[in-house]
Amino acid sequence: MMLRIHSPKHRVLALNAMAAATVAASAQAQTAEGFDLSYGRWYVDSTAITYAVGYYRKLFGPLDWGIALDHLDDSRSLDPRTLTGLEVSLGMGRLQGGFYATATAGLGMRQADHNLDAHWSAGLGYGLRLLPFLMVGVETRYRVEDRWARGFWNLQPDDRKALSVGLRVAAGEFLTSRRPPRRPAGPQFDPPSEGEIESALKSSGASDEAATLAARVVNTALDAMGTPYRWGGTDDNGFDCSGLIQYAYAQHGILLPRVSRDQIRMGVPVEPRLEALRPGDILGFSVERAGVTHVGLYVGNGQFIHSASGGVKLSSLTAADPDSRWWQTRLVAARRILQ
Repeated sequence: MMLRIHSPKHRVLALNAMAAATVAASAQAQTAEGFDLSYGRWYVDSTAITYAVGYYRKLFGPLDWGIALDHLDDSRSLDPRTLTGLEVSLGMGRLQGGFYATATAGLGMRQADHNLDAHWSAGLGYGLRLLPFLMVGVETRYRVEDRWARGFWNLQPDDRKALSVGLRVAAGEFLTSRRPPRRPAGPQFDPPSEGEIESALKSSGASDEAATLAARVVNTALDAMGTPYRWGGTDDNGFDCSGLIQYAYAQHGILLPRVSRDQIRMGVPVEPRLEALRPGDILGFSVERAGVTHVGLYVGNGQFIHSASGGVKLSSLTAADPDSRWWQTRLVAARRILQ
């Protein structure tokens, strides 16, 4: 029998080995990024005011980097050093909300004589998320102005040091934003082996090729057990529900849409009844509002794997515990990618 891949509205791409690697890499490449505006005021020995507009992006783990256009207005000083230039920054926790640390280095041209000055700063801040895509924060930094850009290790008496206090507004995609679906805590389940999954697929009528591929997809998802939940996550730093499904299929050369409402339109429809399901089927749940808002991957034995509030875990559609009953009542759709 031939392997058949179904899609009513979109074509699911069956890729060769090289393309599969490309898809997997692109699935993992999504990261937090955006733009921010900041305003700061120097204190102690200066009345300078700073303005900056910048771009930020996740680096790895809690670290991020940024680049900004920086303007220092020092027109009210006796020795005005107003300048405009660029600065780069390194942050830790800056994209997550709460307390964060940041350090910057910049180079700017003075308006008065067109000479170059450098500046260096390091400090702490606190960010408060107002919306999933909007954060405001306050931060304080110790800042050094390095006149003539001689180097922070070679400061001279005419270099200025000051404490600056500022405000920051950031808009973009953050590392943690939406909360995963809440549901009662449930028991732990043992997943079926890859051999058991493949055997169940063949006995249900799947072709040998489809059974082998679907079993590998399910096993890839099972390997992610215990990975934390992260909204927008598509790699082992964290998954959201649709990110896990996309990742599991992408590792085996099948490209699926990124979000749950599009994933549940792929393949062919299956009755959302336990007797009709096969390992590898995508399950759609209506959790917070009408329509599918959460997805999982059926693994067999009445179990499915998904990323929810406890991270990537197994849940059951057959057990009598509160967690299982919670999911049973919210299963509204199922789709089969591999036939």
